Parts: sequence; C-alpha cells; structure tokens
Amino acid sequence: MVTEIRMPVFIVAIFCLEALIYLWSAWTAKQKDGNYFAISNKLIFEKCARNSGRVSAILNLIILFLIGYFGLNQIYSDKGNLDLFYNLITAFTINHLIHFLFITQNFTQKSKTIKLSDEKHGIFTFVCITLFPIFLWYFRNLNLALYIFIILHLFNVSYAFIDVLYNKIRVKSKVTLHNRLGIITTISAWIFIVFRILWNYRLT
Repeated sequence: MVTEIRMPVFIVAIFCLEALIYLWSAWTAKQKDGNYFAISNKLIFEKCARNSGRVSAILNLIILFLIGYFGLNQIYSDKGNLDLFYNLITAFTINHLIHFLFITQNFTQKSKTIKLSDEKHGIFTFVCITLFPIFLWYFRNLNLALYIFIILHLFNVSYAFIDVLYNKIRVKSKVTLHNRLGIITTISAWIFIVFRILWNYRLT
C-alpha cells in the first residue's frame, strides 16, 4: 500500500525523476532543428525548471486532494495517512529545492540575475516551503493553531502556482490548455477542502 512506503523511497523517486527531467532536456538540446523536441543549449535549464515546476504542482494537488478526501483531523489520527502526508510534504519540498536550483542555473546560463525586489512573495513562499516539513516534524500534535497554519501555508503555495499559470496564459502562450487545467484543478481542490472543513464543522 502507498501508506506503507517509507520516506527514503519518496526521496529517491524524486531525485530519479528530476534526473530524468535533466537528461530529457539535455537530449532535446542535441537534436536537430527539424526535431519537434529540439531546443538550444541555453534553454536546457529553463526546460528543466518548467518541468520540475509541473512536478511540484502535481504533488501539491495530491496533497490538497488528500486533505480534501480525509480531512486533517482524520489524517493526524491515522498513522498510515499521517506518514503519507509527511512523505508527500517532504517530497514536495525536496522537489521544489531542485526546481529552484534549475531556476538559478537557468539565470546563470543566460547571464541574468534574479531581482529580489520583484520576487518578494516568491522568496517568502520558497522559505515557507523549505521550513514547512521541519515545522511539521517538530509540532506533531494537531491543534487549532497548527490546523490553521497548514491550511494557510498550502493556500499560499497554491496561490503562487495559480499566479504563475495565470501569467503564462496572460502573455498569450501558444500552449495554454494545461495551464488552464492546472488553475481549474487547483481551485477545485480548494473547493473540496473548504467543503470538508465546513462538513466537519457541521458534524461537531
């Protein structure tokens, strides 16, 4: 069962997946211009960052739907579900750290610098993502304050993903279907979570 898979397996899976993302990007950079997947060498890390970001978005959705399906109270009351929750949160954080590494390499390769003043929310969200697993491991008993903190953190992360996807649509990118689908799916997950919270409140 998924709930019986240990955290090292999740971590190794993330590293293997990100390695495949890099190898795929490097392979497409070696293809001739006529190849549909061909890209220039300067776009290798941009493609890596884009695809690793999609992995993070998918992991975030899985976490949201997990909370929507079980509810945080039930997750914390069941060891199997709680282990799965911790594993997914940790895998998400590690994946996003690799995603950030790809972003910095992309900027370095293109001789650009990240303007920190324009990325305040992104930096804040990244710091929160990095510290979130440590925080959860330290405060292991669910109470109202932790419940609210988890919900607010995940809402902020989801908002960051939606904002990125929306900006890609706004600039009239050639491929917008998956971006629109990502926005709709993330919003649907949050409607599911809100419904779960209201339902639990109704039962108490």
